[in-house]
Amino acid sequence: MHLVLEGFILGLSVAAPIGPTNIEMIRRGLKGGFGACVLFAAGVDVALITYLAAVFAGFSFLTEVEAFNIALSVFGILVLFYLGYMNVKDFFGRHSLNLEDGGHDDRHFMAGILLTLTNPAVLLFWSGIIGVNLVSREFSMRNGALVSGGIVMGVSVWLLALSALLHRGRKTITPAVFGYVSGVAGLVLIGFGLSFGYRIVLKFF
Repeated sequence: MHLVLEGFILGLSVAAPIGPTNIEMIRRGLKGGFGACVLFAAGVDVALITYLAAVFAGFSFLTEVEAFNIALSVFGILVLFYLGYMNVKDFFGRHSLNLEDGGHDDRHFMAGILLTLTNPAVLLFWSGIIGVNLVSREFSMRNGALVSGGIVMGVSVWLLALSALLHRGRKTITPAVFGYVSGVAGLVLIGFGLSFGYRIVLKFF
């Protein structure tokens, strides 16, 4: 049980800091409500479990392949730029925005998957967690699964808590205010994309 708890705490510590996933979730939650957040969070969980399964299946060696890391990073940058563009677009169209509940749109789910799968740090994270267990005398598939399951639970609890807060907060949000929030979120996402791109360029020089 302590392994699940350790994983749970680690999952919370990983999910809580502000990053592309939380920023995009905040924007979608303010616009689409609780349903949009839950679908987005479900997509994040699916992507996390997919990477976890890949690591357990022995594909963590891909993190050492430069071409794979660059290709994944470039695709991730394109996703960030696209989401940033859509957010900025909401800012310019803020006077005609409809903030009625759009929580059942499957695009929220797919966005959660894409944004997480194209984050190279996620694969590196899982590789590190499993790697630590591999060098431990107490390593077993069961222990690795318990820690990993706790991590997924921690991330899920954080995302659900954030979803509930956003659901309550959106009741006081007007389309104009949301437009400004969306514009700032878009610029931040584009900023993340530029930062990741700069790191790739540094690898070549």
